[in-house]
Amino acid sequence: MKSTDLTQHHQMDFGGMRPIGMPEADFGKALGRVLSPSRPLQSEEFLKGREQQLTGIKRALYQEGRHILIHGLRGVGKSSLAQTSAYSLPNTAEPIVIGCDEKSTFRSLMKEVFDQAEEKAPHLGKEVRQGRISFAQFGIGAQAQAQREYGPAETPASVNEAVRLIEYIESKVGKKLVVVIDEFDLISGREEQVSFTNFLKQISDRHVSATFIVCGIGESAQALMSAHASADRYFHTVNLGPLPWEARFEIVETAASALGILVDRDTVIRIARISNGFPHYVHFVSEHLFWSVFGSRGYKVTPEIYQEAISKAAAAMDMKLRGPYEKATQKYNNDYETILWAAADGHELRRRSTDIFVSYERIMRDRDEDALPRSRFNQRINALKKESHAAILTGTRAGWYEFSEMMIRGYVRLRAEIKGVELDDDHPAVSGANRTLD
Repeated sequence: MKSTDLTQHHQMDFGGMRPIGMPEADFGKALGRVLSPSRPLQSEEFLKGREQQLTGIKRALYQEGRHILIHGLRGVGKSSLAQTSAYSLPNTAEPIVIGCDEKSTFRSLMKEVFDQAEEKAPHLGKEVRQGRISFAQFGIGAQAQAQREYGPAETPASVNEAVRLIEYIESKVGKKLVVVIDEFDLISGREEQVSFTNFLKQISDRHVSATFIVCGIGESAQALMSAHASADRYFHTVNLGPLPWEARFEIVETAASALGILVDRDTVIRIARISNGFPHYVHFVSEHLFWSVFGSRGYKVTPEIYQEAISKAAAAMDMKLRGPYEKATQKYNNDYETILWAAADGHELRRRSTDIFVSYERIMRDRDEDALPRSRFNQRINALKKESHAAILTGTRAGWYEFSEMMIRGYVRLRAEIKGVELDDDHPAVSGANRTLD
């Protein structure tokens, strides 16, 4: 779709007004309907580039007794895929969504399932409050109250009791239960991982219809699968990679169209490129871009507006991303910043130091600056592995380097863009010749 045709498609009803004539509150609400940088998506309409994975999940769940495991790099959109999948399933209760943290246990997860189910269906707890039923090991019921008063029971949380709890919830809700367990990788205790895997196996073996959708980084997939010899039989596994290029384009163009904003193709490609395939960056940078258009009292993206927007986006970025970058680069000399840009060049997430040095020399030539000799470059890049530089890179003796957190790689590309440094595309199929695609 040509950028000049965008306003003819998907445009919301604002009485024909473009941003220049729209009240700020109306524009903000409209923006919130088409972009979601701060929370996971739940609607198929806005889940771009994951149609194949979503279809695979839906088809997999036609088989009773199957659960879903979504794993991949932090920030690639696992939560959005999980929640959209959960909300798209027919004939189910409203999904329960649980986020794990470092203190989460198998016991606390089961208690949270009950608490959220009771919030959605208050009659659930009636029998519990009346003392007719109790799941004491999970802090539910009269016996659990006694345990809180006189100390916890010695017996560890029972997998069988957890299964009975899920059966009870389903019997009272009257529909299939769907539970999303997000950031499972934060549960590091092996005993807790094994209990959860055995629990899911028992849910399937005992013909309980509930479905669990589990999200985590790659290590969590290995933890679940290794916890029981036959665990793989019970899971449909999705390894989620970076967002495809066309999906990145579509997010920007669809949002611009809905808001009545004209955005040129080169700007769309630039946002797609610096996003590094992480949906959050596409949504976040686009949000700042469209607010900058609104602030200009116009309706069209210009180079000046784009530059203003990416600067504001970088300044407003989460400190988890900004902090390591600033710690790594704010030194007596700024050699480190250019080396980080070089490390984020191209499509390979893991790069040899020789290739990074080639990128570094090219960047320095483009900036008309003198490059460091190779020996000093090696000293600088090795320093970026140390805590004094936020350990922003990890490396091996063989000379391979990668970012310790891949979302930071996208932030590095954003900072390079602000300084006018054009890094190579982050996909091997996209060449420099395509940077101004029509």
